[in-house]
Amino acid sequence: MLIEVEGGRKAAGELTVQGAKNAVLPMIAATVLCRQTTVIENCPRIQDVYSMTAVLKDIGAKVSWEEDKLIIDTASVTKSEITQKEVGDIRASILFLGSMLGRMQVAGIRLPGGCSIGARPVDYHLAAFSAMGAETSQQEDVICCEIKHKGEERVKLPYPSVGATENVILYAVLRKGITILENAAKEPEIRELCEFLRQMGAQIYGDGEECITIQGVNELQGVVYRLKTDRIAFLTYAAMVAGSGGSACFRVYGDTFEAEKKYLAKTGCHMETIGDQIRISGEGGIRPVPYIRTEPYPGFPTDAQSLFLTLLSRSYGESLIEESVFENRFLVAGQLRKMGADIEVAGQRACVRGVTRLHGEMVQATDLRSGAALLLAGVMAEGRTMVDQSHYILRGYEIPVENMQNLGLCARYVV
Repeated sequence: MLIEVEGGRKAAGELTVQGAKNAVLPMIAATVLCRQTTVIENCPRIQDVYSMTAVLKDIGAKVSWEEDKLIIDTASVTKSEITQKEVGDIRASILFLGSMLGRMQVAGIRLPGGCSIGARPVDYHLAAFSAMGAETSQQEDVICCEIKHKGEERVKLPYPSVGATENVILYAVLRKGITILENAAKEPEIRELCEFLRQMGAQIYGDGEECITIQGVNELQGVVYRLKTDRIAFLTYAAMVAGSGGSACFRVYGDTFEAEKKYLAKTGCHMETIGDQIRISGEGGIRPVPYIRTEPYPGFPTDAQSLFLTLLSRSYGESLIEESVFENRFLVAGQLRKMGADIEVAGQRACVRGVTRLHGEMVQATDLRSGAALLLAGVMAEGRTMVDQSHYILRGYEIPVENMQNLGLCARYVV
């Protein structure tokens, strides 16, 4: 399926931004730790959520929906090994290792898949579990872990990996005694996972800092939790408003995107926050940003890099972007050059020289964020842009075409 975007329109209107993909996926894994029913409100209906809930069903959980409420009953979970095909479709499935170790002390899972943005080994996860008393092994494409001894109280990650931080937390909440995690990731999604677990009865301290302390408890209870707004989805639609030279209002729940707003402001985008609404205006044009480097939070997020590469391609100057997290994030540059962008990539740096116009073209997404960036490029281009491989976009964006239409932009699905 393709998504067709007709450029030349200025965005206008209002949009309620979806719940956070990167927060809800570890929460879905976390429900395995509870033997009751959990309800996640404001949950986005996206492919990654469907893949994670398919895994839950495979191990015995009951899953249902009521509008935006995801209802999960894990009382009857009995399987400790996950081998079905959905695991290969999504990177976050590795988080079931931590939650299943916490519940059953043993877990097996196929190596996870995800987007083709670069190597994302699970070494950090397995090394942390080994330090916490697990024996790990790999048989073909299946990873097996089993808790054999008490392990260390202190666990230090060699890099503040978001996934490894989440996995350690998920195992530690039911682990006996204290676990101290050093060099932990600080992303808002980590804080939200910890808040979710605290409402379930976990004792976690220091999330959002480099050192997180977890005091193990005997059990967790089911909760009703409302998911905060997705910061990258907000940025995607805000960039469409800025890139089109339009103005729009976004309704959000839980503003956790200060870094994203800071860099949007550097491009000349005007923002006003009133309560749970953020008004965006891009009527002054796009300014270049001399230097952007992707970094772990609170630095510039790698998930936003493709969007800024695209937005700055229409700026009135030169920008430099350095990618320090994933080596293949610049793959989208080739697609943008087809549309007339002046982008020169050398290693992990991209020099972006703003042009006066982009033109519509047949382009192809290679991952979730490149797909969103190509939709943005279509909004900013003259004529018709056709984005192929749009299934990548649906992994993380709920009804993207309908949302673009709500902003007054011209987009439609083409089968």
